[in-house]
Amino acid sequence: MMFPVQTLSKVISEQSQGKDIEHQLQSRGLLHLDSNGNTFCTTITAAPTPVNLNDYEAVERLQPELNLILDRLSKDKEIILRELSPIAEHDPLAKGLLEIYRELPESHKDKIILSLNRHDYMYAAPDHTDKNAFLHGQFKLVEYNCIAASLAALTEEVYFYHRTLLNKLNVETSQFNHKVNNVRGFSEGLKTGYQLYNDRYKCNGTCVLILVETDPHGFNYFDQQLLLNCLEKQGVPTLRYSAQQLVDRGRVVDGRYYVDDKEVAVIYFRSMYDPVHFKSRDFWTARRDMEFSAAVTVPSVRHQIVNMKLFQMLLSRRSFLQKYTSSPELTEEVLSLFCETLPLNLDEEGDRNAQLGIDHPAEYVLKPQREGGGNNMWDQEMKQKLISLKGNPARAQFILMKKIRPPIRKNKFVKRGVITEELDTVSEFGYYSVYCTNVSDNEDKVISNRVVGPLVRTKSATENEGGVAVGISAIDSPFFVLPSQSD
Repeated sequence: MMFPVQTLSKVISEQSQGKDIEHQLQSRGLLHLDSNGNTFCTTITAAPTPVNLNDYEAVERLQPELNLILDRLSKDKEIILRELSPIAEHDPLAKGLLEIYRELPESHKDKIILSLNRHDYMYAAPDHTDKNAFLHGQFKLVEYNCIAASLAALTEEVYFYHRTLLNKLNVETSQFNHKVNNVRGFSEGLKTGYQLYNDRYKCNGTCVLILVETDPHGFNYFDQQLLLNCLEKQGVPTLRYSAQQLVDRGRVVDGRYYVDDKEVAVIYFRSMYDPVHFKSRDFWTARRDMEFSAAVTVPSVRHQIVNMKLFQMLLSRRSFLQKYTSSPELTEEVLSLFCETLPLNLDEEGDRNAQLGIDHPAEYVLKPQREGGGNNMWDQEMKQKLISLKGNPARAQFILMKKIRPPIRKNKFVKRGVITEELDTVSEFGYYSVYCTNVSDNEDKVISNRVVGPLVRTKSATENEGGVAVGISAIDSPFFVLPSQSD
């Protein structure tokens, strides 16, 4: 294999000579919709981003363990209520989810549980400007996502688009292709939930799987549809509904959930993870109805709750984490994934932490209890927010996280089919995984718990916030490199 800088520079050169980039991206379904419903090509990187294979695989191995930890925590009702209740006084999303969680009946523990997760990381390097920094660092957790785990399909297409360019340069990468199974992996997970429901409730295949979205023709329409297409090819009937349509047309009959007289086996949420998605109390009633029904909710309320930043912070503490791990050795391995994460309660510790953010705004990021992009506060905005929250109990709804300094690499973007000028970039890596449990013989059994593929998002090194949907990041793919290879 050629050295990364040489190889990746040639990938960009090879691509720049082609005039049909836009058509190639369109043929792969690498598309988005704008607010007017017009189609445009996804922004991608011109070349993949190098990643230390050994470090990548070490973290990959821990993702199923993280899924187990989060599931165990989600069942600890006493801890959930104790820790989240103070935040729920100030956070409408936490309040609504906690109300449903508090009312969960004993029978809910027998419900089929299915989550399609994406755990996001950045590679912290001692010297992020070193050309080989991507070989000498450590992955650090940015956040969990159990609803805003988008781009699985488009990321897979970008990976194989980049592989096509590498193949033209006689760079062999097929030995890593088995690591990229995003769409098939997610679809198999959803199909498993569908089949478990059918087996338990004897629907004889008459049920449907529904995808719940904010806008039926939103930004990620094509990414979602590629997944639904894969499900349809596997014999799983699918339908798309907006949250508003479920408020208007969804109902529970004898414990089962129906929309337009169709029994629903699986409800896959791609909405209802932000307060703005709940336009009235009717939306919370609809969410409660879905959770209390027999339908498999992806994710369940209890998994959605432990996805909040509060629990990411608590799990970064050894004394808390060890309650949910199977061994001291595993505790230390998982603990190494976390970076410094600090509470902002209205007490002496919270005051000290808030002052840290005020005094060193370039070193920290302020995060609310949200998943998805566009929610964090940085630099002077963060400083002013912390100053404004002095003495206010509402400060507890935020956490303060130490900034991660990832390697800076040269790359170009392909925006709407046009290659941009070269710029300094940084990348975020995600691991898509499927987690499913089912109760059998009064025992909660793990049916599936596996990583199905990667996400790489790359942005300008001058940007703080990330996210493809908010127009900052480009979809990328990993170029796996062993530490013995260097520039």
